[in-house]
Amino acid sequence: MLEGTILACATPRGKAARGVLRLSGADAVAAVGRISSSSAALEDCPGYGGVELRLEVDGGAFDAWAVVYRAPRSYTREDVVELHLPASLPVQGMIARALVVQDGVRWAGPGEFTLRAFRSGRLDLAQAEAVAQVISASEEAELKAARRGLSGEFGDAVRLIADNLIETLALLEACIDFADEDLPEISGGRLARKIEEVGDAVDGLRRSSSLRMAAPGSFHCVLAGYPNAGKSSLLNSLLGRGEALVSELAGTTRDPVRGTSSEGGVDVTWVDLAGSYSGEERGEPAGLDRNMSPETRGAVERLTSLELEHADGVLWLVDASGDTAASIDTFKALDAKVKLLVFNKVDLLDEAANNLLASNYPGALLVCALDGTGLRGLRAAVRSLAGADGRPGALGGESARFLVSAHQEAALELAMEGVERAGEALAADSGLELAAADLRDALRSLEDLIGEVTPDEVLDHVFSSFCIGK
Repeated sequence: MLEGTILACATPRGKAARGVLRLSGADAVAAVGRISSSSAALEDCPGYGGVELRLEVDGGAFDAWAVVYRAPRSYTREDVVELHLPASLPVQGMIARALVVQDGVRWAGPGEFTLRAFRSGRLDLAQAEAVAQVISASEEAELKAARRGLSGEFGDAVRLIADNLIETLALLEACIDFADEDLPEISGGRLARKIEEVGDAVDGLRRSSSLRMAAPGSFHCVLAGYPNAGKSSLLNSLLGRGEALVSELAGTTRDPVRGTSSEGGVDVTWVDLAGSYSGEERGEPAGLDRNMSPETRGAVERLTSLELEHADGVLWLVDASGDTAASIDTFKALDAKVKLLVFNKVDLLDEAANNLLASNYPGALLVCALDGTGLRGLRAAVRSLAGADGRPGALGGESARFLVSAHQEAALELAMEGVERAGEALAADSGLELAAADLRDALRSLEDLIGEVTPDEVLDHVFSSFCIGK
């Protein structure tokens, strides 16, 4: 809902030198003028100008400084007024109430100022999402990456890829429309090469983006594996407290469970993931997962996938006392920056069996989460990965260039899948129409990133996490 003039407090609650009330809309200047004895000076104030006001509300008078931004040269491209007031919450509340009782003025919703900036074309959706990322950045690396998005660099990269995809799609559709004509300029695998180039560009943007930025001296380590491999028990042992629920029933962990410990001067964030599915069950979930709805199961799988993709390191736990073959095969196929194979529950095996595991899988770690066997070696291995022992580790890599939201990450993934399907359809000679449909799907996903085809319900989800007043 973008009608009317909106009002919000633009400063956080707490002690400060002043507070700021922000209005945006066609009635912003007039609304402030109606409670001011200096309304004429306010009306005559040019854009980017300020004026001293005397605000009269509830029988009292308060001095304020008003800064006026005239449309379209404002953040929202509407008339905007910022009232700089004493930092007294009661005073701010009295003035705000006096403003919102007027016809046409209402309280702003979460992110509505930025939503208006997006709707007016001041920002694309990638820039709008970067506003929230700048606000929530907790480290300098996050702030720098978010500011790149806010400057439009991320959106420009998306548009460049989209333009190349449109050119490729045009070539493909020309082949479909003029199938009976000789088009030598499109022969010789040119289409395949163009699709591959687009795929490389999308993949490059994905790899240069991250859901988070690792703080200096920190390491993000994921505990993954099949259900009941002992991931939750290991997390509790590493943290020295019962952070995760432990049960003999497989599938009790659904959402990632986190905890942080200091390992040799490096803050390691351990993440216990929901159990992956057994290859023997052909994708059928185990334990409590059988009772999940398809939507819930999809959400759990998505969370698990994102955590694995953005981890600095993955410890893949295998129940050493059970059938290990399928889990080990999954570990070998796991696409992760750094991964270690960890056999848990070795206390249930005899010495000969443990020696056989060690010889068959050099570099694997043998541990028991319950009695602490092998945990010292596991911690040392993670410190080595993080570079805490002075050797180059996983933290030595280049930081991601862009900070992205879950919505942006999902859109990039869908675009990549569409391009890959198009390439496969072309290679399998499945029909140019199928490849074109896949490329159109990929293009819609890219356009979704910058808001050109984004449905309203997606926008509602994106902006619902914003601060009021931003």
